[in-house]
Amino acid sequence: MKNLLVLLSVFWVSALSGYAYNYKLPVTNEVKDTQSVYYNMETKEWSRSQLNQEDLLFTKYMTKGSGGYSEYDTAQKQYDMGAGSTYEFLDGTSLIGYNAHTLKFYKFTFNGEKFEAQELTPTEVQSYFPDVVIVKISSFKNNKITVRKPWFKPASFMLLNDTNTDFYKYQFENQQQYQLIKGVFEMPKNMFLPKTLIYSHFASKDPMFPKFEITVKNGR
Repeated sequence: MKNLLVLLSVFWVSALSGYAYNYKLPVTNEVKDTQSVYYNMETKEWSRSQLNQEDLLFTKYMTKGSGGYSEYDTAQKQYDMGAGSTYEFLDGTSLIGYNAHTLKFYKFTFNGEKFEAQELTPTEVQSYFPDVVIVKISSFKNNKITVRKPWFKPASFMLLNDTNTDFYKYQFENQQQYQLIKGVFEMPKNMFLPKTLIYSHFASKDPMFPKFEITVKNGR
């Protein structure tokens, strides 16, 4: 009996630790702080190098302090991303951004005066993460939801916001690992008992910042 309890404890600790999600291209083709990219207003295409004389040169900078938003500078001017973005990557000639505070993805273009953001649909987001189960915020009932993973197989999930709810400074309580995309969470194959994750504003009990509960169970 004692050995069984020890074995179950090991499995439970393993289940809490999770595993690292394997991000793939083009998501890992990040535009990093102080890196430069080019934009052609006629074709609306982005590139790492200048392809035409009229291409605009942008240099990315992360804002200091709270939020960590991206800004793109060109010709002595600073431009924010409009809808906001905390992480960007190049998908061919498209600039895709992720806002960790809204849990939304955007495709960005520039009209000569400001950045324009087109929110990606869940289907478009899924194309970048084909092996992830998308969990829409609109699917929560009373801020709670139950999702399932296959027995004896790892599973990756992503919170995707399709509402007007704001998640500024929210995070998973007792987060196991840093995630490139904040809404991603993983469950290992040796998870035998249901597990509930809490996504909250610093574990606040303030009704202005309601917590969200995600219970993961085995089975279909």
